[in-house]
Amino acid sequence: MTALPGDNSSKAENDFRLLVAYYHRKDLASHFEAKRIADEKKANRKNANAHGIPSAKLDHYLKSVVADDKQKVVDKHLSDRQNLEWMGLIAKTTGGDLLAQAERVTGEPLIRAQGFQAGLLGADRVSGQMAGTNEDHWWLTSYDEGRKEYETKIPDLLARIEAAASKEEPASDGDPFANSGDADEWASAAPQVSH
Repeated sequence: MTALPGDNSSKAENDFRLLVAYYHRKDLASHFEAKRIADEKKANRKNANAHGIPSAKLDHYLKSVVADDKQKVVDKHLSDRQNLEWMGLIAKTTGGDLLAQAERVTGEPLIRAQGFQAGLLGADRVSGQMAGTNEDHWWLTSYDEGRKEYETKIPDLLARIEAAASKEEPASDGDPFANSGDADEWASAAPQVSH
């Protein structure tokens, strides 16, 4: 069908097609970025599993770190613990009710633990405590300790893991009999062909 003079239907259709292409490109880029991230996460989990760290532990850790409401994480943990106690799979926590016990870990030890963990994870160095208070000092000091431990010990730990892995896999120089010690025996046992 030929467009009549002044007919804008073809232009509108072409503009629409261009917009579809524009948004499709963005969708496609997001799709491939999501796939790259999913593949990276899968490889990370595989490496963690090889070192004895189950995916469920990393899932819990991630959910705990990114949770907007940390109390929900604590409440779920307390409920899970209570279930395990009721089933007799773990010892009952002594003294008082379970929720009251959750409040025992407060003050300096809790603040220091939070700061240390934030340093290990490379979070922002912001305590969330009132600036200049003891609580702020405890958190910041612990943050620095956690960050220092990560930065100084992770390279050594990774090097040891890599060294252990390389010892498990013998280096190959191309000779499949190099490590067998039987290369001469194989050569002498092979039938001799004369021309």
